[in-house]
Amino acid sequence: MRIFLPISLILIISLHTAAQNITIKGNIADTTAHISLSNAVIAVLRANDSVLLQFTRSHKNGGFKLNTLPGIKSFIMVSYPNYADFIDTLFIQPGQTVIDLGTIYLETKTHLLQEIIVQQRVAAIKVRGDTTEFKADSFHTGPNANVQDLLKQLPGIQVNAKGEITAQGERVRKVLVDGEEFFSDDPAVVTQNLRADYVDKVQVYDKKSDQAVFSGIDDGQKTKTINLTLKEDKKKGYFGKVEAGTDATQYHYEKAMVNSFQKKRKFAAYVTNDNTRYESLNWNEKSNYGNDLNRNTDVQDDGSVWISQTSDEFSSGAGLPNSTTAGATYGNKWNEDKQNINGTYQYNHLNIVGQTNSITQYILPDTTFINKVQQNANNIRQRHRMNAVYEWQIDSTSSLKVTVTGSQIKRNDNNLYTGQSISQEGQIINQTDRTTTLDGTENNFLSNIFWRKKYKKAGRTLSFNGNLNFSGRNNTGFLTAQNSFYDKTGFLSSAQNINQYKTNSENLSGVDGKFVYTEPLWKKIFLELNYRFGFSGNDAIRNTFAKDSVNGQYDIGVDSLTNHFKYNINSQSGGATFRYNAKKFNFSAGTGIGITSFRLNDILQNTNRTIQFTNFLPTASVNFTPKTQRKISLTYTGSTRNPSLVQIQPFVDNTDPLNINIGNPNLKQEFNHRFQLSVSDFKVLKSRNIYVSGNFNLTNNAISSSSTVDSSGRRINQAVNVDGNYSGNIFMFYSFEIVPTWIGGFSSTPGVNRYINFINGKKNINDNRNINFGVYFGRWSNKNVNFYVNADFSRNYSRSSISPNNITRYWSYTPYINFTAKLPAKLYFEANSNITIYEKTSVFTGNADVYLVNASLKKTFSKNDNWELKFSVNDLLNQNKGINRNISSNFIAQTTQQTIQRYFLLSLAYNFNKNGKPAQ
Repeated sequence: MRIFLPISLILIISLHTAAQNITIKGNIADTTAHISLSNAVIAVLRANDSVLLQFTRSHKNGGFKLNTLPGIKSFIMVSYPNYADFIDTLFIQPGQTVIDLGTIYLETKTHLLQEIIVQQRVAAIKVRGDTTEFKADSFHTGPNANVQDLLKQLPGIQVNAKGEITAQGERVRKVLVDGEEFFSDDPAVVTQNLRADYVDKVQVYDKKSDQAVFSGIDDGQKTKTINLTLKEDKKKGYFGKVEAGTDATQYHYEKAMVNSFQKKRKFAAYVTNDNTRYESLNWNEKSNYGNDLNRNTDVQDDGSVWISQTSDEFSSGAGLPNSTTAGATYGNKWNEDKQNINGTYQYNHLNIVGQTNSITQYILPDTTFINKVQQNANNIRQRHRMNAVYEWQIDSTSSLKVTVTGSQIKRNDNNLYTGQSISQEGQIINQTDRTTTLDGTENNFLSNIFWRKKYKKAGRTLSFNGNLNFSGRNNTGFLTAQNSFYDKTGFLSSAQNINQYKTNSENLSGVDGKFVYTEPLWKKIFLELNYRFGFSGNDAIRNTFAKDSVNGQYDIGVDSLTNHFKYNINSQSGGATFRYNAKKFNFSAGTGIGITSFRLNDILQNTNRTIQFTNFLPTASVNFTPKTQRKISLTYTGSTRNPSLVQIQPFVDNTDPLNINIGNPNLKQEFNHRFQLSVSDFKVLKSRNIYVSGNFNLTNNAISSSSTVDSSGRRINQAVNVDGNYSGNIFMFYSFEIVPTWIGGFSSTPGVNRYINFINGKKNINDNRNINFGVYFGRWSNKNVNFYVNADFSRNYSRSSISPNNITRYWSYTPYINFTAKLPAKLYFEANSNITIYEKTSVFTGNADVYLVNASLKKTFSKNDNWELKFSVNDLLNQNKGINRNISSNFIAQTTQQTIQRYFLLSLAYNFNKNGKPAQ
């Protein structure tokens, strides 16, 4: 049986080539040694019946030429002893008389069997350098499968329950779709957006950094990337969905969406109403019908995107939500793709009601106490957001990108807190009953300009990236509290009643920019120079008024809780980096000098204070790639962090009267040393991944905390600088194919952390250690049943020097199971379980285990499966308790949040489309 190794010949299909006479030429060479191969047989066969049209042999220099070939669809085949055959289709361009195939590289059969898996007459997988390419049609996924289902079939790629993709042991951070964004500013979610039969090829490789691609100088920074090349006939049309579900009593959701796309133009809109989750749109729907503005993206030269996902109060949280959302997005390209624009509008309205219970053990030098708090919330949020991006490829050497973002947020919060503190002897220390309200508006504006220029000399570049931002916040609210304090015998010793009205306003503005210049010094040595500047200001006014018991008005100013500060930061830095680049090895080292000055102006006290810091900002990295799919890297980075206005201003915040925060005008800037090491090795044939990464952080002048706790349990907190904080962890991952379609793997993540703070004036060294073990296995195939099982076991340890005998230890277990089955009569069953088991401790004696099971049964109707009827159950065992446990500093806390529990839902969906539809 012959083994065929095709390459893509980038030529345009023509329907009018029958009368043409074509000349084909090229060269034949060895792909490993890059030497010319003489006497190789080059044959051209007619596509419809494989009749030989013409053949020749390559010359001593590897060159060949075939003349007077008919202009019809044909196959070209190259054969050479002990080498794998090369075969591919020829497509003739209208009017074309000569086809230059360039150099065709042949693989030795020995090398091919080590690196390549071949299926049928074309290769299912092939490796070129550090790129692994999968032919999508070689992997069966079944009808209506999406790209995520396709990726699960590919050796070396895993997709977890959250949709996160791991390729060759590393997290995939960038995704290209035909070299550009597709449907959304975040093409990473295309794995759930597109059907598997849209895709022609899946390519996995290490993407160079934006600056490296632009300048041509490899800086050693690479990110695991997946590129999807799509079939041409799948890039036009429209699709949409109308869907609704209800349990006929309490829970319901409704959504309508449409997306129209025609070559370069795209338009999408959606509207939803939902009380079963915070986000009514799932990942693929957010990609299909609107831009997710919570994903920060950085579009690269080639269309790849660096993605950092953030959550906000509209997309996650505790409580029972009722959410209404709407949005629209438009994008277009023109002038031969040299100019393009994308614009998005988004509306959110969210009402949350719910209850949160927390229990916290505080460790003090001479005692411990337990604090229990219950919070009842009824909060309303409303937001309008707009985003626009304009890109212009000015010429072949320069480009410009402008981004403008604006938003308005309105909120109305009502929170009721009840709580008490209990000593280790079981006596009540204090008791509180507190209500806070807030009515506020926030307006934000951000603009960014990014300009880049290449010069004639290869490697010489200049770029500028600048930001301008404004933000205004205005809040008003009330604080009422009744606090009771008890002596050691449990009798009431004092009481405190607070009834205050508060107004807060902040106006923030800033401008920053960075220039980068690169210059080649020698063939393999380059110099990078950079200069960064930043100016920011914050004008903050806080007023507190007590209620007059006579006239009932809030007109008595509380001076200790009132202030007016202006806070300005001026920072500048410059640096130089030298880089050495070779084929398998690159090294860089550099440093920068940064000067940052802080100016704090207390308007009411008429005082000024200026602080200035000068810091060195060193960097170094080493990258070694001994062979394909194997690499080692080591990096060091020095960086600074500035204290915030809240930390530095001497302002007392009594929003929680039992936990008072005060500022520290003497805070210094902290400096962080970060070391990172990674080693990876991937074997395509065996689907074997080995990946090890570690990092260690050491911080000088770390911004920590100093807390004073009195005998009544009242805490006063202040930010302070400390030395000696560090943290580190190691991530180890190994996966392999047990037998075809069965994948297994192991992982382990040990970590250490030291955090220093002060408790009642005494230095407290907190040592935390944890280790996680993970094991998983699964079966992904074209059969009717697939499943995935993952189990994590974590051990947590915490010890504080102020109470060395009070040690916290506990295990936690988090198994996850996913099962899918295709049944007769177009029925599809899916079930998954998320289980969390906590070991009980002396403080947390209650049952904190959660067994969360979800299941659904779906039936599709009509010839194209446009109609879908689904019955689903959320939290079948009614176990969703919203429990979280946290170890930090000198306390350990556990919170239980009210969450959506068991409900049954019957839903009906209709998908409409033309020329393709999104994944289900």
